[in-house]
Amino acid sequence: MTLTALLPTLRASIPAPFDAAAWPAGSAPTLDDVTVRAVSIGRYADLCGTPCVCTGPAVIPASGGVASGIHSTTVVVATVVDAEGRALRIDACVAELGAVWREARLLGRVSHAYDVTFDVVDAAGREVGSVTLPDDVRGGDRIAFPCPGCHTVGEVR
Repeated sequence: MTLTALLPTLRASIPAPFDAAAWPAGSAPTLDDVTVRAVSIGRYADLCGTPCVCTGPAVIPASGGVASGIHSTTVVVATVVDAEGRALRIDACVAELGAVWREARLLGRVSHAYDVTFDVVDAAGREVGSVTLPDDVRGGDRIAFPCPGCHTVGEVR
């Protein structure tokens, strides 16, 4: 359990824990966003709409953040279409992408609600995993999560 999970009000001053090895090289968390090579994923989604993808070099395991020359990691940004009970329906098809749900982040706002686990249902109606996010996630919120490999926007739409 992390400090921001125990005291959600701390999210207004420190980003939630971040496994940099799961994201593209050069990624960094902010309070309400993730940057990949200094590009805001939230702003990218504003410009492109969702679902959208951002692909960059993967991190070489146990290298301290060194970028791989041959492997990629893709960040998917999806909009929550519906948050009913403990299920989130998103606007992306992600069943085949191997999403790293433990790294999913709420974009665009800082929540002070405690974390809960939601079942994730993709745009095709398939249950694709479970994610821990603040309890006040609602329709219209955007979430970002990494997926190993190089994926195109056509795969998620």
